[in-house]
Amino acid sequence: MKQKIISLLERNNTEELQAYFDEMPAGKPLDSTDELLLLEHFSEPVLKSYISRFPLSTQAEALFVKKAPAALRQLYINLHSLKAETQNLIIKENLEDVAADFCTMRTFEDIPFLLENGKVNVIHSYLSRYPLENDALVLTLLHHQNSSLMTCYINNGRYISPTVLTAVIEEKHLEVFKAFCYRQYRTFKKKALTQASFDKLIERLGALYLPETLQIEVLEACDWRFVEVLLKTTPLAPLAQKFLFDRKFDYTWLKLHVTSLYGTGGYRFQKEYEPLLFKALATKDMDECLTGFRHQDDTVFVQNASEKAVLKYLESFWLTDDAQVALIARGNATLIAKLISRYSPSHGLCWQAEVKLVEICSPQLIRSYTSFHTMCCEALKQLEQKSPAELEYYYSQHRY
Repeated sequence: MKQKIISLLERNNTEELQAYFDEMPAGKPLDSTDELLLLEHFSEPVLKSYISRFPLSTQAEALFVKKAPAALRQLYINLHSLKAETQNLIIKENLEDVAADFCTMRTFEDIPFLLENGKVNVIHSYLSRYPLENDALVLTLLHHQNSSLMTCYINNGRYISPTVLTAVIEEKHLEVFKAFCYRQYRTFKKKALTQASFDKLIERLGALYLPETLQIEVLEACDWRFVEVLLKTTPLAPLAQKFLFDRKFDYTWLKLHVTSLYGTGGYRFQKEYEPLLFKALATKDMDECLTGFRHQDDTVFVQNASEKAVLKYLESFWLTDDAQVALIARGNATLIAKLISRYSPSHGLCWQAEVKLVEICSPQLIRSYTSFHTMCCEALKQLEQKSPAELEYYYSQHRY
């Protein structure tokens, strides 16, 4: 048989060789020696005819993947896959093109061998298409000397379990932690455009969201590189919010968090912590960062924010009825004057705010308001009791 193949190859008798292979009994390919001879006298049409019917022996397959052009190699992989020995050869010898072709259609059998011995591009060819099956494999990837593989794996949208995330934090894999948190951040910002409630957004994030226990672990560890990433990218869970105040985190960290995330998708601190946040920032005159978005509870904001921040907020946003009352109740003449000017002449305050304005009983502020607006009956009753002179002035401006 060997001599016949040699004779046909030397005469370049492609058609007779193809016919010879077509007549071979199924399941009885050439022996390894003849296959190597076939590869030595490489003829693409002849090889195509042969591999269309038979897989190659281990030795011949190893030579074939190195010599065959891409189209022929892809045909073979599609028909027969590759033996485990050939797969390991691809990994050990870093045959990048072969690995790319193989991973397009098949998966490696020995993933631990791939992760422990493969070069970056070969591993990347696999990971760009397939997830790792368990935490042990993901942890092996995490400990690879090239951290870009793990970050690429995350950026491909793969699931990262709490077990792996714990290792990331405890072993201080900063770039990997960044990749996870910024993936979470991008997804959160995108989903925030749907106008769903904040709780629903977090529910939709699912496994992309850093769990509450791990948020606290980052804050407890006080590695400021990790804390910075966390506060820039992660809406904090309630216990993590509490931790900020229990441990008296620096105001600059609070400002960083607010500037990056607060108000996005309805994100806000819990009711018991939001006043603490506003007061903390106001104390250091750092609460201007709270003025660029509409507050869900603007009453809490106007009660606790600095005068400067409230003034800026009023330039952009109308207040709810309760917030109007709360602002006037502060008794800050500058803020009340700004509120009145904001609502004049085309708008009036709510009737409860008018009553509260009379209770403050500042003739100058009352007159600045009534020069443009009439008042509700309840406010006029209060005005009659507190300052008959102002009531008389009011009727001089608004005759019935």
